Amino acid sequence: TTTTTTTTTRAVAARERSATRARGTTTVVARGYAGGGFNIVPVPDRVVALVPYLLPLLSALRYGRFFFGQFPAAVVLLKPLMPILRGVAMLPMGNLIMFFAIYLGIAKNQNLSRFCRFNGMQAILLDIALIFPSLLEALFGPGILGIGLPGIVTMIMHNAIFVVTLAAFAFAAVGCMSGQYIRFPILAEAAEAQMGY
Repeated sequence: TTTTTTTTTRAVAARERSATRARGTTTVVARGYAGGGFNIVPVPDRVVALVPYLLPLLSALRYGRFFFGQFPAAVVLLKPLMPILRGVAMLPMGNLIMFFAIYLGIAKNQNLSRFCRFNGMQAILLDIALIFPSLLEALFGPGILGIGLPGIVTMIMHNAIFVVTLAAFAFAAVGCMSGQYIRFPILAEAAEAQMGY
């Protein structure tokens, strides 16, 4: 049965390569994340899969103020994102528009590959996870409980959130560009549950 599976996998990969060549699309062959066979991911799919991760990165920028205050040279990291950042900032409710554009246009779009939809859903869930630190901040702020977090705690929390989100973006960028599934703990399972399989 192993020989039959290997032969079937090779035949499917060869058919997909020939179909992709007929469309004129460049492909990269990468091991599937489940370890079963090969997974051919066209270059446009890899780019489309990466775009949704800009949403949590842009949402995390509000937590980067202490980081950029401590490391001003790191602002260079934002230079490529400035046109997108300006475009989202100019739109009323720009983040919300971008959220629904990614959700409906990528994560729930059955015309796109599973690779694109999975990454779109995982990026959306990462963006939703960034809401919880804001809620905690508001809860412990002077308005609701009247406690107020000490400045050092706020700085450490903001830096941690920003650095973790930046690392997640970098990790996702490498995975998407190499055509491999990147699975973040908890978020990957939730993304698959939302996709229905």
